[in-house]
Amino acid sequence: MVERVYEYIKKHNMLEPGHKVVVGVSGGADSLALIHILGQISKYMSLTLYVAHVNHGLRGQAAREDANFVEAMAREWGYEFFLREANVSKLAREWGLSEEEAGRKVRYDFFKEVLDKVGGHRIALAHHRDDQAETILHNIIRGTGLAGLSGIKPVRDEIFIRPLLEISRKEIEEYCHQNDLRYRIDHTNEEIIYTRNRIRHMVIPMIEEHFNPNFSSSLVRMGDILREEEDFLAHYTNQVFNKIAKHKDNEVKISLSDFIKCHKAIQARILRQGLELLKKDLVGIEQVHIEGVLNLALNSNVGATLNLPADIKARKDYDYLVLSIGKTTEGKDFVPVPEFLYELPIPGRVFIPELGVEISAQLQDKSTVLNKGNKCIYIDAEAVQGDRLFVRNRRNGDRFKPLGMKGTKKLKDFFIDNKISRYKRDSIPLVVDKDNIIWVIGHQISQDYRVTKDTKRLLRLEIK
Repeated sequence: MVERVYEYIKKHNMLEPGHKVVVGVSGGADSLALIHILGQISKYMSLTLYVAHVNHGLRGQAAREDANFVEAMAREWGYEFFLREANVSKLAREWGLSEEEAGRKVRYDFFKEVLDKVGGHRIALAHHRDDQAETILHNIIRGTGLAGLSGIKPVRDEIFIRPLLEISRKEIEEYCHQNDLRYRIDHTNEEIIYTRNRIRHMVIPMIEEHFNPNFSSSLVRMGDILREEEDFLAHYTNQVFNKIAKHKDNEVKISLSDFIKCHKAIQARILRQGLELLKKDLVGIEQVHIEGVLNLALNSNVGATLNLPADIKARKDYDYLVLSIGKTTEGKDFVPVPEFLYELPIPGRVFIPELGVEISAQLQDKSTVLNKGNKCIYIDAEAVQGDRLFVRNRRNGDRFKPLGMKGTKKLKDFFIDNKISRYKRDSIPLVVDKDNIIWVIGHQISQDYRVTKDTKRLLRLEIK
């Protein structure tokens, strides 16, 4: 068996000579066989092994005896031992998870801590072929996608390795017997109150007896096939995501025009990848949430939002589908810019503290036009109504005559036509005289104030 495991390790590039490996050891046959086999393989690869054990606080004295057993084994075999004791039942209530999910989180977090502490390279776990079959069938019963049908990965996140995935539970027990390895028995594994145990002791044996005696092997073979397809789709999705999405801090922005062109299957994967970047995992994110965001992106109006678990929000803007977590600069948590109104002398300048910008007005001859752009414009000075200008932000009922138009339109409609997010509209300053909006700064000037061949004097307006 050592040779089979060694070949499996090489096949999936799990280990390299000189690696430091943290081994999760519960004390059962599976993990005891794993640490023993890795000990044999370390003779070829110069591995350094560490033993990590978690007492979940669920089985009282039996769990403490398990911990003592594993610690004694580690000392006898010359491995450094690490122990984490936790009250998983209490943590599950605090985290809103099942005890199984909470226990898994405690274990994996602890293993990573040990890995960091020893400067290690890999975390070895003792999942075997029967675990693989049970996992795939469990996922089928719950309802799953391709990832669930693929089962347990031999290597995950380039850290977690499972060298025994091609070895059956029966073979592992035989190995322990042949090598005189005494192991602990967790009697809760026999209790059929747990779903996994019912699958193990009732569902799979029934199917193997009445339908397919090689059912477990068939499930594992299916998982191997689908895992390759899942890996391809994940790689393809990542390429698409990097082209159409941007991730910065607590926000992911996905180009709507590009997103709509993607196949629905890829759309869903893009959403999961974005959510995982924000949340660091997908615990609590279900298909109903993905469908909700898809519906928001494809069928909702601009500005529509959707609340998701873990303080995540999805929002549809003009050009982007925005996924955000926690406090953001836009959306529900956005603090609007208050109303402001400041006089702009001619000539002169005014500072707008609400926006942190300065706006200036300067009279010039027509022959001195030097530059134009969305931060600097020239208007006909004699078109200004009154002897003063003002800078303010929008008001209800504002109307504006954009350059090239004969009539006016609502400023709100102008913002909509130019796809300006409603969360940004209060922060766009307007230069006005006593009657009209002259310049929607950074966007457009009024038709009535444009420079023509009859213009005698220019007024230069600039924002810095």
